[in-house]
Amino acid sequence: MTRCMGLVLPVLSFLLTSSVVAAEPARLLVVSVTYGFRHGSIGTAEGVLEQLGRESGLWHLDYLRMPEGKKEDPGWKENVAAQFAKAFAPETLREFDGVMFVSTTGDLPVPDLAGFLDWIKAGKAFIGFHAATDTLKKSDAYVEMIGGHFAGHPWGSGGEHGFVNHEPGHRVAAMFPPRFRWKDEIYQYDPRYRPENLRVLVSIDMAASNPKEPWHVPVSWVRDYGKGRVFSTNFGHNESTWKDPTFQKHATEGIAWALGKFTAPAEPNPEVQAAEYLRSAIAAAAAATGADHDTLRAKADAKIAADAGWAVGLRPKLLELRGMNPEARKAAYAGVIAEIER
Repeated sequence: MTRCMGLVLPVLSFLLTSSVVAAEPARLLVVSVTYGFRHGSIGTAEGVLEQLGRESGLWHLDYLRMPEGKKEDPGWKENVAAQFAKAFAPETLREFDGVMFVSTTGDLPVPDLAGFLDWIKAGKAFIGFHAATDTLKKSDAYVEMIGGHFAGHPWGSGGEHGFVNHEPGHRVAAMFPPRFRWKDEIYQYDPRYRPENLRVLVSIDMAASNPKEPWHVPVSWVRDYGKGRVFSTNFGHNESTWKDPTFQKHATEGIAWALGKFTAPAEPNPEVQAAEYLRSAIAAAAAATGADHDTLRAKADAKIAADAGWAVGLRPKLLELRGMNPEARKAAYAGVIAEIER
């Protein structure tokens, strides 16, 4: 069931001569190479993904893993680059149905990144777990494909944070209740994040989390990418997350959707995201000013229900909060509250 590419890739000759039968499980390339921080949960993640593929019968895996040695060793990066050149060569990618980045970090040596992205657009799957969004930050095209890039994680791995499920009826998110708590490390994203590209399924519930920040923090999303499909979830820093049956179901459904095993909505939901952005700002404004959170939230929700575009129109004003220092931001909350009270 599993073939370990292991950055030695003896399997490639087999891959290039084997045929793919439609009824067979999909073939996925799992990349877990890191040029930056390396998560201790990667080994567990690989085992869980292998188990889920075997139990579901939906996929089997080949791996592109870290080689022995250290990044500082002579020839280490050259060795990695050579193995990426083999694994991401067009003739090799043709044998795969999709690629997973499992907590990859740093500027991985994908030899033809534009060609790889075109390969996804042509109808393949891309699945990103946790630090896949802390990868290839110099490439705006990669960031646009996956949806966002790491800009810190104020919500640390030791804390239990609040989350909101925007679509409990969506198959990729149906395993989560409408609101829930989870212990994991959660990223915020840099200004390249584009809500008009993604359908966000799960976000941080800022009112139920600390610290409180005045911007929307998406956690799990799906998107169409040309004829391809992208599923990304920020969950997965903690080893315990990978061992949790609820997360395993989330991962299974997200991978299956990305592989085209079933249909589910993927149209972007910027109005939903704008509403959550405003709710996040309300949580932070109430904490900073002493205003009554529940009253402001009720007024805002009533306005959103009457006109979903109202929150979208406020987003540029809310984005300005992000670039302010704490004192200036606190003063600007009065303007946010005034908009809600108007």
